[in-house]
Amino acid sequence: MSAETELHAALSASAALAILIDTRITPDAIPEGNPLPAVVYQRAGTTAVSTIHDGQPIAEEVRFQVSAWAPTRTVADAVADEVANALAAAGVSVADRSSGIDPESDLKSATVEVDWWHVF
Repeated sequence: MSAETELHAALSASAALAILIDTRITPDAIPEGNPLPAVVYQRAGTTAVSTIHDGQPIAEEVRFQVSAWAPTRTVADAVADEVANALAAAGVSVADRSSGIDPESDLKSATVEVDWWHVF
């Protein structure tokens, strides 16, 4: 199982998040025509962890950016709050949080960044 699969499962397990976004959790980008609000995640970085004895990879620390997109800042923030709660329930703490806007569509985003440990 990949780190992305684990992250998606953790987000999908949240009933509170599902109330806000249903099943609209996708990697990389919101599919065209997808209703909002929605959550998009992407891998922002990876640090490999290897054994000292033979140098074989045993795990990786993955930095994920998980963005809530919505027509308003209030809704984007509410979704991001539930993303953070879902990740906390999975034992993962938020490392950073930011906001944004897409100037073409005027959509608002609230992004949480987490460091996810994926053991092979």
